[in-house]
Amino acid sequence: MIFLSNKKGVARSKTSAKKIVFSERLTNAIKNKVRKHNMKHPTNMVHTNTAKAVVRRGMGAYLTSHRPGTNQQQWGLARLEAFFKKKVGKGNSKYTQDNDLL
Repeated sequence: MIFLSNKKGVARSKTSAKKIVFSERLTNAIKNKVRKHNMKHPTNMVHTNTAKAVVRRGMGAYLTSHRPGTNQQQWGLARLEAFFKKKVGKGNSKYTQDNDLL
């Protein structure tokens, strides 16, 4: 489990979102997901910093609403998977939260 606690309201703004702390394990998970995505889709590559921003936003969204049984990091990583799908044109058209990062 990749668990790290962050204070409520920490992702309300760009400044406060930067206070979300990634554990080494979470950072490695993000890097591995980015590496796999980029190998599979070389024309739709995603930079690690962009992926971290998506995960950070997902972790912030977790604090306002989430599915019971998931933790903050799982929520952020799931949002990253949705972003990858959107990046290659296969994602849900209703998912628009991270369009500014495409």
